[in-house]
Amino acid sequence: MAKRQGSVSFSCSGWQITLYEDGTGPTGPDWEREMAAYISRFANPDSILKDDHRAMVGTVDLDGVRYVVKKFTIQETWFWFRFTSLFFPTLGEIASRNGLRLSEAGILTPRPTLLMQRTRRGMVLESWLVYQFLEGQSLTADDVGDMVSFVKRMHQAGWVHRDPHPSNFIRTSQGVATIDPIKARHRPIPYLKAYDLVLMTRDMPSAPELYGRNRLGFWYKVARCGHALLRFYRGLKHFARRSMGLPGSGGGYLQ
Repeated sequence: MAKRQGSVSFSCSGWQITLYEDGTGPTGPDWEREMAAYISRFANPDSILKDDHRAMVGTVDLDGVRYVVKKFTIQETWFWFRFTSLFFPTLGEIASRNGLRLSEAGILTPRPTLLMQRTRRGMVLESWLVYQFLEGQSLTADDVGDMVSFVKRMHQAGWVHRDPHPSNFIRTSQGVATIDPIKARHRPIPYLKAYDLVLMTRDMPSAPELYGRNRLGFWYKVARCGHALLRFYRGLKHFARRSMGLPGSGGGYLQ
């Protein structure tokens, strides 16, 4: 894929495109036709890594470089997400922003290459994020020490992960990386740091002790209570939906 200047935004074939590659900016009809071809290519990945009601994730090889393509299916199928895109960033915009800012903070994560969004009347109907494939080995609960160290570094940099489960980490030649930072936030408050530890106990019960939960003291207890209340609320909500014959809904991106 041709390299472009920093962050460049423009329209092409009905799409709003934001490029994050380094190089010269887009010029002339030939480049627009090239970009239209890329859009079509990304919409038909070589392989599918994940496909559910929230997102489709696949890979594409272009010019000897492997890319990951993430389509936020929920943006296309849920009117609420389309409507709120009039006022708030889309999931694709949040994911690309987090990827860039975490990388700038020295936190290892895949950097976005481009964001493609199809709009109509100001609403985003489709949202696709493309980033370079980060080669690595998936972590398991046995690697709890590495994940705790990673989360601690995030906290020291002023970030909270908000989804620190083993499936969201890989080991690369450069070290441990997080591969899905869509929920990460730059909010270094004690409650959210403690909440990261509470979330980690589901798969890694020893995580709080390795982190040193005593540092968070009162906030760790508050986070445990908050998490318990949230789980109770979700269980109650799912029970009510099933009682009314409605499909249940997961926490997903709304956590």
